[in-house]
Amino acid sequence: MKNLPDQPETFSTADLGIAVFLITLGHELVRTNVIDQRRLVFHFRRKDNTDSLISKYLTGDAKAPAKKLFENYRSLRALAFAGTNNLK
Repeated sequence: MKNLPDQPETFSTADLGIAVFLITLGHELVRTNVIDQRRLVFHFRRKDNTDSLISKYLTGDAKAPAKKLFENYRSLRALAFAGTNNLK
């Protein structure tokens, strides 16, 4: 989880769970890039609450609409598999 050096307004993560959670709560996915054959990095436009949302997610205190969360999980998982050619 980090900012891109040249884009401090961007938050990056390779964690699918965090990516799904951020999408579900309205963060904009601005791009993705493949690190290697098995890892895709998601880059989001940073908001004022990005860090606090991630902290809540990691501590288990986060809340998100279940249906939307699972829809976004399926979409980002498909994107990750397509981007990395990892069909496991």
